[in-house]
Amino acid sequence: MKNGQITKMLQLARAMFFLNAGVWLFFSLLGFMQAMTVTGAWRLILSVLMLVNAALMVWFGLAIMKGKAWTFFLAILYMALNVVLSITDQFGWIDALILLLNLSLLGLLFLTRQRIIQAARAPSKE
Repeated sequence: MKNGQITKMLQLARAMFFLNAGVWLFFSLLGFMQAMTVTGAWRLILSVLMLVNAALMVWFGLAIMKGKAWTFFLAILYMALNVVLSITDQFGWIDALILLLNLSLLGLLFLTRQRIIQAARAPSKE
């Protein structure tokens, strides 16, 4: 596979990480607003966890552009965790959309990681 195709796949994965981060930031802000009006620390804790999730999504989106295998390994593990957590929650149509986004991103990461490893192993044409 050519470097141009890998770069396009990386850019798509980065965009999907940023989209995912935006979703979690939105839900985090909604949670913080609810935490201000309702007593109970659990809403605040969940909002902080969603904010951390958004920050990690941004970090992965930036880190995968370097094309290092360990970054993809961590990103795949993290996205697999997000998929599992999406399924274990109360499930509605928003959860289904987030699950679809997470599964798509997980598949793209796995495919891109494999292509990067293959490109690194291919003999150079000098």
